[in-house]
Amino acid sequence: MKKNGRRFLHVFIFVAACAVIAAITMLLWNALIPAIIGWNAINYWQAAGLLILCRLLFGGMGRHFHRRKFHPRGGHLHHKLEGMSFEERREYIRKRMSEMRNE
Repeated sequence: MKKNGRRFLHVFIFVAACAVIAAITMLLWNALIPAIIGWNAINYWQAAGLLILCRLLFGGMGRHFHRRKFHPRGGHLHHKLEGMSFEERREYIRKRMSEMRNE
């Protein structure tokens, strides 16, 4: 039951965050764009559609962007560098950049 409650909470937070972001987009658009460019004000659902369109056109806006794999065996760069000193990190990054240039 705990997992279902957490899942519901996560879904609720996600939906609430999307609603708040759409409302902020609408308010910013209506405050700025008509005065600057002269375009019409938009309603809430148009703002939500605008966010979806931007997501489709430009991507990003999600955690998947930050989860790219940098290591050939599938490890994440962050985890790879976690226990290294500054010098070790610098050397590792230089080595990887050199390997990437030669590929």
